[in-house]
Amino acid sequence: MTALLVVGSFLGMEVLVYLSHRFLMHGPGMPVHKSHHQRRAEPGFELNDVYPLIGSTVAMAGFGLGLNVGGLAPLVPIAIGLTLYGAAYFFVHDIYIHRRLRWFDAELGVCERLKAAHRVHHLWGGEPYGMLFPVVPASLRERAAAVDYDPFPPARRAVASGSRPSQVPVEP
Repeated sequence: MTALLVVGSFLGMEVLVYLSHRFLMHGPGMPVHKSHHQRRAEPGFELNDVYPLIGSTVAMAGFGLGLNVGGLAPLVPIAIGLTLYGAAYFFVHDIYIHRRLRWFDAELGVCERLKAAHRVHHLWGGEPYGMLFPVVPASLRERAAAVDYDPFPPARRAVASGSRPSQVPVEP
């Protein structure tokens, strides 16, 4: 049962992220989220970072209540799933795609697919809103392939060599 709660909460977070990204961040929360859609020369905090802080606060509350209040123990594996999702999201989105830790310059195949999907979102501000399991309509992949613009900073080694990562999204 514990493993099911961990896996279920991890997968459920992708649904929650999709819905909150589409209807909150690109809706009434856009004044906060727009900082994320502006290309910046230097990494650092942006106003949009308040959203993951909210998510981590929910996970911490789950740990605290689950460990200290009788009958709420199932909140602990749920909080573990939320935390694992948050860590995966942070790595893929902030470290890998947006290169917010400039010293990290690895290129990973599965992350390149996610980066290509997120590029489509940054080009037009629409689908895909999901992060770890994005669904990119074929028409958007084709449209993005024709655009010679990459909204994300390249890996440091790509900058040093003068080359740029491919601008064409990778087919799944």
